[in-house]
Amino acid sequence: MTHTTRLNRTNIQTLSGGRTASIVEIDGEAIRLISSTRRKKTISASMRDGMVQLSIPATVDDLQIITVARQLTAKVKERQQRSNESSTDDELMQRAEHLAKVWLGGEVAPTSVVWSDRQKTLWGSCTASTGAIRISTMLRQMPQWVIDGVLVHELAHLKYPGHGDDFQAFCHQYPKMKEADAFLDGVAFAQQNS
Repeated sequence: MTHTTRLNRTNIQTLSGGRTASIVEIDGEAIRLISSTRRKKTISASMRDGMVQLSIPATVDDLQIITVARQLTAKVKERQQRSNESSTDDELMQRAEHLAKVWLGGEVAPTSVVWSDRQKTLWGSCTASTGAIRISTMLRQMPQWVIDGVLVHELAHLKYPGHGDDFQAFCHQYPKMKEADAFLDGVAFAQQNS
């Protein structure tokens, strides 16, 4: 283990609210730092786009960042692993069948519903001709009602290929569809602006 006391920051970006984003390497792993002039004491870690992200006060020195990163990276990865294991494709399929029955009157039935690592720009996709639905693994960290909204959206494509009025009316039978859409719009906006 290299005992570096100075971090080499790359991909430096100025964000809103007195925040700066950069990428550093600690023990051979790329970590995204979000330093904030507003943040006074707390340091938090999360997994974002497959990378550990540390949110830190702007006043924290590099040695402290390295020490905290080593502690929190392991915890974040362990939490991510548990989350990934907690929801299988079988459970996702059962959830989709349940939602189709409860909110879509049993009018649609998928042939398969799976988590997909390939979905990087879409939350989900549906091949109506085969009844196959793929849900982005990026959703695993999100609230269940948001995942349900994406599942209902994709289920609705089994009946309606486009996003017209009939499609909208059909999928908005799910009572939290508006909130799920707004939540995902917020996530997408934050990702584009971070």
